[in-house]
Amino acid sequence: MNISSIPDSAKRVIESLVTSGYPVDDILQQLESSGIEWYVTENGDLMVKYWQVGAERLVPLEHVARIRASQSVPATAEPLEWLSANLDDLRAQYAGRWLAIVGRQVVASAPDLPSLLTLTSGLEGVTPFITQIPAEPISWRTAFPNASWF
Repeated sequence: MNISSIPDSAKRVIESLVTSGYPVDDILQQLESSGIEWYVTENGDLMVKYWQVGAERLVPLEHVARIRASQSVPATAEPLEWLSANLDDLRAQYAGRWLAIVGRQVVASAPDLPSLLTLTSGLEGVTPFITQIPAEPISWRTAFPNASWF
């Protein structure tokens, strides 16, 4: 995760959860109670606002439907789902780069956010979804010794 772009309070919460060993439900509750907006994609990837990948395949697929049923769907769900479903391919092509996505298509990429914003300033009538593609897979080093915690 490019944690440098996340506000300090969110960084502290996320960093403390990374090694916590808490069950997924507890991690999500702690994110929510800390005011960090999150979304679990159909693939079980955790996205944290500023809508960057927070963890890949954090949620086991058998628990995704239950968790998604209890959360509100953000306005940016379509590009989040597309990004999650295509993350491996996007990483292969755009690792470490900033992307502007409209619908299900990358409309611009740049090595840094200011350059991307310059490239997208001429887009008429659309607001692109902007995110950074992680160069490496993002996984939280947690252990769940008791599967019944889910």
